[in-house]
Amino acid sequence: MSAALDEFLGSMSVFSHEERLSPEYVPDKLLFRERELELLFSFFSSLLRDEKSFHVRVFLSGAVGTGKTSLAKLFGQEIERKGLGLGRKIRFVHVNCRIHKSLYTALRKTAEALGVEIPRRGYSDEEILEIIVSFLRFNKTRLILCLDEVEALIAEEGSGPIYLLTRSSEDIEAGALVSLILIFRGADFLERLDGQTLSGMGSNSIHLEEYSRDQLFEILRYRASEAFVKNAISDEVLDFLAEVAAERKDARYAIDLLWRSGKYAEAEGSSAVTAEHVRKALASVYPTIRRENLAYLRPDERIVLLSAARSMLGNKASVTSQDVYETYKLVCEELRQEAKGYTSFWEILQQLQDLGFLRLSVKSEGARGRKTFVYLPGIPAQLLEQELVKGLSHGP
Repeated sequence: MSAALDEFLGSMSVFSHEERLSPEYVPDKLLFRERELELLFSFFSSLLRDEKSFHVRVFLSGAVGTGKTSLAKLFGQEIERKGLGLGRKIRFVHVNCRIHKSLYTALRKTAEALGVEIPRRGYSDEEILEIIVSFLRFNKTRLILCLDEVEALIAEEGSGPIYLLTRSSEDIEAGALVSLILIFRGADFLERLDGQTLSGMGSNSIHLEEYSRDQLFEILRYRASEAFVKNAISDEVLDFLAEVAAERKDARYAIDLLWRSGKYAEAEGSSAVTAEHVRKALASVYPTIRRENLAYLRPDERIVLLSAARSMLGNKASVTSQDVYETYKLVCEELRQEAKGYTSFWEILQQLQDLGFLRLSVKSEGARGRKTFVYLPGIPAQLLEQELVKGLSHGP
């Protein structure tokens, strides 16, 4: 083992439970999804109350990163636990149709999760479903089958698989034993289902709205408290993360950035995650600024961007536009350039935002009015400063 690896393994980590930031982890609570969780329990309450309950079918929709999968999995864990306490056997099985794109493989995955052996020889979809239903009936068990990213299954095989799962007949008594949650993104998915299948699914539907910036901040704060050691990441850095993730309104993306930022801090042997670690994480996962892009900036734009970068040295997550302007006047003096007035400076800031080099965010300061904060979302401030100084020294 190399000395460098020995040193890395022996160093303190900013993480206490790093695995709690993995995409597979389901937290004990989902912030801002309490109402939707209650609604799911309301839809499925008959499974907990009545031994001869009827089937339940629910559509769960929302954009990427709105918590659809986590909500369904948390519900599945909770209803299994509640069922156990009431003497009801309920099994929740989650199948990702992006991986299992045919009903055949989805049913085999379901059988595997239930501990049902399916012979290797060529069984049809109907025969595998019969085997699963027979197992459920014999064990007096209710199955909630959650088909995630179900669009992939429909794109591959049309409405047939959903119709088969929703129909009830003398041959396949799936009606009362198999309930469904279908997870998808856009409303156009419903247009791809034929009328008979839609009718069989019913009208139970839950749509998850995208997260706001403030909600993303609270989610990041909660997940950081679960995954990081105490004081390893400040609210200021979490606020910066929320700001840069707000453009996508995607909690999954925000949590991935949180994890990547922690890994950069860990790799550098830092005891805390800083704004520079966040910027490095951003540059690695979603580069918004490249060296060649800087070459197209006008000299006055480069000077303002350099001023923003210098204002954020020292691991600052953001600074006010007035702070940047004060730095700008010093940079102009250093470069022997005449500083523009604040109005012209402000116009250049807005142009740089339009070009994707920085982000402006207006925040209320209570009785003190409103202030504009400047963020560098796409590149570490130190690296940006070096590139701009190099470019300015060589001229436009």
